[in-house]
Amino acid sequence: MFIVYKVKKQIYSLVLYVVTGFTCVIVAFPFYWLLITSIKHGKHIFTFPPIFIPLSVSIQSYVDIFQITGILPFFVNSCLISLSSVVLAVFIGSMAAYSLAKTYLSSRVRIALIVFVLLCKMFPSITLIIPYFIIVKSVGLLDTRIALIITYVAHCLPFTIWLMIGFFQDISASIEEAAIMEGCSFWQRFFQVVLPLVLPGLVVTAVFTFMLAWNEFLYASILTSFKAKTLPVVIGTFVGDQYLQWDKMSAMGALMVLPVIIFASFIQRYLIRGMTFGAVKG
Repeated sequence: MFIVYKVKKQIYSLVLYVVTGFTCVIVAFPFYWLLITSIKHGKHIFTFPPIFIPLSVSIQSYVDIFQITGILPFFVNSCLISLSSVVLAVFIGSMAAYSLAKTYLSSRVRIALIVFVLLCKMFPSITLIIPYFIIVKSVGLLDTRIALIITYVAHCLPFTIWLMIGFFQDISASIEEAAIMEGCSFWQRFFQVVLPLVLPGLVVTAVFTFMLAWNEFLYASILTSFKAKTLPVVIGTFVGDQYLQWDKMSAMGALMVLPVIIFASFIQRYLIRGMTFGAVKG
């Protein structure tokens, strides 16, 4: 009986490893294909059947995007705009989520505000772009980083608020009551007690908000022309009516993934904790 149980356990483990490995291959294959396309010679990109393991590589596409395209100013734009948007969206969103998660407001008001935040996120961006373009133009902010930062903060706030509400709701009320007994003011409780407890949740929210701002294309393509142009807009310039520069697009895409990986790697110790925050309650 023990031998049968051991064999079943080994078979189960084998199946689990096979399914996990197959899933990892499926998830990682698009990035692998993006990477090898960026280092293929031009004539090998369009071969059929496709070449999955290139025998010779070329970094000419990377050289071209740095020398011809001049990627550095646009890379700086994307970094400054995305990081500024993350800081403001997480800061403002955490305060809004805290007020909606606690009982400082009546239940009807809180529910109405939460529904309103959700409705703001439900509107497609394309339906708002024309009036938003007119507003930005009228205040003289076209082709500026400030315009994109304000836009991205407004665009990311509903998502940030909804994500952070759950983290604040998982904090025990007794912790805040103890802080009140110690004489902490409202802002002291929020910044010195509550925020450190939801730090993993803040990190998760910051990562997802950064990816939203980093990859945004629609607003950046409409509100910028050159000075504040971001990397997604630059990638769009490689698409023409008669050609597609797959090598340069792939090289730019591979480079765009790196800041997200670096950003997540610095805060990875908080990332898993934040994604499982509140899963177990004592």
